Amino acid sequence: MFNAIIVDDERPALDILRLLLEKTGQICVVGAFMSAADALAEMQSLKPDVAFLDIEMPDMSGLKLAEKIIDTGINIEIVFVTAYDKYALEAFRVSAIDYILKPFSSDDITQAITRLKKLKPLSAVSQMPADKGRIYCFGRLSIYGAGCREAVKWRTSKTEELFAFMLQNLNSEVAKWKITQVLWPECEAEKQLNTNLYTTVYKVKKTLLLANIKFSFTFINGRYKLELPDVYIDASEFETITNSEIAFSAASIEKYKKALSLYKGNYLEENEYFWSQNKSEEYLRRYLILVSEFVKYYTARTDYANAEKILLEALTKSPLDDELNEMLLKLYFVRKDKASFITHYKKIKELYQSELGIMPNTSMQELFRGILEL
Repeated sequence: MFNAIIVDDERPALDILRLLLEKTGQICVVGAFMSAADALAEMQSLKPDVAFLDIEMPDMSGLKLAEKIIDTGINIEIVFVTAYDKYALEAFRVSAIDYILKPFSSDDITQAITRLKKLKPLSAVSQMPADKGRIYCFGRLSIYGAGCREAVKWRTSKTEELFAFMLQNLNSEVAKWKITQVLWPECEAEKQLNTNLYTTVYKVKKTLLLANIKFSFTFINGRYKLELPDVYIDASEFETITNSEIAFSAASIEKYKKALSLYKGNYLEENEYFWSQNKSEEYLRRYLILVSEFVKYYTARTDYANAEKILLEALTKSPLDDELNEMLLKLYFVRKDKASFITHYKKIKELYQSELGIMPNTSMQELFRGILEL
């Protein structure tokens, strides 16, 4: 059963709607208000699943009330119930799931509940599988709900970007102005920015709820905060492993191998968000340090095959990296593998010239002259 609130400044309309909703056996009306302000004051304590709102009310319009409800951070669906059809476009801009015209019928209510079920399954929390949701950030952002094999499909690119931005700032408070500046830099109208943000926050919450992902997305004192208390995040695991100074031992080498395997591509590489660039560069720096340490570790044990494998894999992520290319050439030089050396040198020479307009660095050129003398 869904918990609902009703807000309508006309008592007859309030009573009729309450009767029709409870008659379905699928809705429990936990609050009925003739004042938008009173409804808003009780929102956090009632935490309804759905709000049925009149639009034209004296103290606050239903549209404005919907924006304020969404701003509270509660996972809630909105249904507008009004005598006027002129507000339909504005209603759906705040992601209302239905727009019922007065005088309404039981069929109208049934249709609204059907839509509600599709977006907010009954007992969604209790049905949540025991295993965790999973979020993968290396390469392209991919999100899987608990027990789900298919990745979450975002309704809009901005919805996905807002989630990604808050994910990068997980457990931190982010000012509202900063979010709007990042996501809608070209928009200057405050009203439009607010609408964009409220609607997108609402869609993020809806998407996470439908994906069975436990979350908290709150708004307090002008700041948003996203928390994912029971979700696996590959970037978080990678960061934890690489936070401290790398020290290889029989006990630690497996966790470092795990870190290498986590780095399947650069951070949010395929999403191409300008604001993720610094974080991406930081993770790449950590990854390259780890690669370098592994190459030293394997080379010291004359395990050239594993050293080569790690370098070739790393070069798929950063093909123009001088240090990686030089390490691979040195590896071929030590092995006296002239054929592999020349093949790779010609490849990077062509790549450097086409992409950067330069030759390989002096050290690599000297290695090339040296291998020719073998």
